[in-house]
Amino acid sequence: MPSLVVEFSAREPERLARWWAEALGWRLDTREGMVVRPTALGVPLRFLVSARAKTRKNGVHLDLRSGSHDDQNHIVERLFNAGARFADIDQSDDVPWVVMADPEGNELCVLEPRRVYAHTGPIAAIVVDCPDPRSQARSWAKATGMELAGERSGFASLRPPSNEGPFLEFLHSRTGPEGMLRVLAE
Repeated sequence: MPSLVVEFSAREPERLARWWAEALGWRLDTREGMVVRPTALGVPLRFLVSARAKTRKNGVHLDLRSGSHDDQNHIVERLFNAGARFADIDQSDDVPWVVMADPEGNELCVLEPRRVYAHTGPIAAIVVDCPDPRSQARSWAKATGMELAGERSGFASLRPPSNEGPFLEFLHSRTGPEGMLRVLAE
């Protein structure tokens, strides 16, 4: 079965890859381009050069896991000190996660502790905006062998069959997964 890869289009792919490697505690592999590889649980992050700058919210983003509220605060502080900034994507003021953007403006969320993500590694979920989350989840489950973890109006979630590694989640949006990130099954 294919495995997941998250691909970033970046103006400065080496700089952004180094940032994500540091942020996740993973290693940068430059033998075949710019790839940040997990040291344990996770999916590879591939970085490609792009001449175009980010102009709107990405339709794919990463949710980062925290083990406690103190851990969440520590991750937010560490990312901020490394160059991430707080981002406003029209989230309400009372959400328990923190929305940030990496140095090239790609959105990410630092989640509050959630038991469901205990065995994901530093990336809790790869989140994809799409018009039909249930249909997308079924298609991706068939293509990757991932299992349905949850489904409700406007949301569907897949998890690896081993129950270890990040979830692949689909959120309802009128637009599809446009922007500077994309998810691939290879």
